[in-house]
Amino acid sequence: MSKHYQVLARKYRPHKFEELVGQKHTIKTLVNALDNNNLHHGFLFTGTRGVGKTTIARIFAKSVNCEKGISSKPCGKCETCQEIDQGQSVDLIELDAASHTGVDHMREILENAQYLPTKNLYKIYLIDEVHMLSKSSFNALLKTLEEPPGHIKFLLATTDPKKLPITILSRCLQFNLNKLSHNEILSQLKFIMDSEGLQFEESALSKIADFGNGSMRDALSLLDQSISYGNGYVTDKDIKTMLGLVLHDDVIKLAKLVIERRADEVILFVRDLAHKGESLSNALQELTSLFHQISIAQMLTNNEQIASEIMALASQISAHDLQLFYQIAINAQKDLSYSPSEQIGLEMTLLRMIAFHHEYDDEKKTLKTSTRPKNKSLKIKQSNLESKLEITPKNTKEAPATKNNKEKETNSQKQIKINNQKDWEKIINDLPFEGATKMLVKNTLFSSYESDKLVLTLNEEFNNLLTKNVQKSIEKTLLEEFNEIILEIESGNTNGSTLSQKEAIKKQQKRKQTEKQFLDDEGLKEIEKAFNTKVDLKSIKSSKESSNV
Repeated sequence: MSKHYQVLARKYRPHKFEELVGQKHTIKTLVNALDNNNLHHGFLFTGTRGVGKTTIARIFAKSVNCEKGISSKPCGKCETCQEIDQGQSVDLIELDAASHTGVDHMREILENAQYLPTKNLYKIYLIDEVHMLSKSSFNALLKTLEEPPGHIKFLLATTDPKKLPITILSRCLQFNLNKLSHNEILSQLKFIMDSEGLQFEESALSKIADFGNGSMRDALSLLDQSISYGNGYVTDKDIKTMLGLVLHDDVIKLAKLVIERRADEVILFVRDLAHKGESLSNALQELTSLFHQISIAQMLTNNEQIASEIMALASQISAHDLQLFYQIAINAQKDLSYSPSEQIGLEMTLLRMIAFHHEYDDEKKTLKTSTRPKNKSLKIKQSNLESKLEITPKNTKEAPATKNNKEKETNSQKQIKINNQKDWEKIINDLPFEGATKMLVKNTLFSSYESDKLVLTLNEEFNNLLTKNVQKSIEKTLLEEFNEIILEIESGNTNGSTLSQKEAIKKQQKRKQTEKQFLDDEGLKEIEKAFNTKVDLKSIKSSKESSNV
């Protein structure tokens, strides 16, 4: 009769401190405490799932109860060590706080704490997800935790230490376990595959390590699944199919289309991916990861090991645009769930990248364009990564001014009397700026206006908005409204004084006022007290906001 299959997470669970992956700072502290027999009565292990909280606690239990004596290196062979490994030790009481939240159950357990261990040196209470205990249970635990008998050790584990009472935290030594790195997980996956005698592609294990997201247990569960899917052979193609990932070549092609600003083909390509049933949210994640790889390729001096297709893309896009694309992709991942569909969300994200994309060749040289509509001329020059717009005065000798022209000129000259930021903000609101152009001018600050030359400071966070299309829009609006003005835009710190920043501050103040008004309500305070809860500030909305939902 064949043995029962044992999942990899249990089969390869570490039994000694030296077998643990990562968490060196925690291991070093515990090893020193055990070897010097300088042991506290309460230990709290915090961290996300699958990083070793319970495993470390069990190894600690073996270390203090090993029949060969207290040591950081339990033998693993004595009866006590084997009982703990098999979960059969009577002196290791493991509790799942999520299913034992009641105070009566906690009191019953703690009443037995006064009795000596059945056969070991210490009686150990290992309470997992301790933050799930009720308030009454915490109170019951507190008394014993504060003055425990000498034969008791408390090992507490939680994924959410913020929910623990400060009285509990202050009575324990706290160890914050970090998420495992990609390389730490990948190394362990390769070790397990080699130990099992199974074939694999390293790129496939790398994908599994990525999806583990710092959790060894999650990665091992996914490895179990992929072994079954591939019938003992883990390949990159199978992983992509199993996880709904987009093929690497498809992601490369999508990035190339965006960089080359081929919007029509981008839309068709996304629709083709959707038609094939590909996960478009995964496609966006893969594209974001690709932007990271391209950025690394641009920054490294020794890039011999970087794939040729990555190097080709790195030569086609500027570092500025690459950072912009990455930020747009990151924000889009957060907002994708709010889109009407994944396809629409991805399409809009890619079109946004194209809309804000500088032409790569233009960044390497001074940008100069000249237009002469009717009898007006405008020159655009690039200076210090920003644009400078110059409008030359109208040549009155070219054509006689009619009565209407004179009236228009008089009106225009009245409009350009700018002495301060307030005057400039009025012009911003009066002129028909739209879209990105409107956003850009609202993020400028009045600097000076002398001899028909208006100098503005653009908030440096919005340099990316000053694209060729936006420049054309500014040009068009200015030519329609002004006769004589020279506009110079510089990048700098606007100190929160632009129209956009003022509006944001005003909105934030109004938000705080709404929150305060809501939280000061006596009825609400009574509800909070009765249910021992707090209001989620994000859920507070004004009546106007609620009506727009």
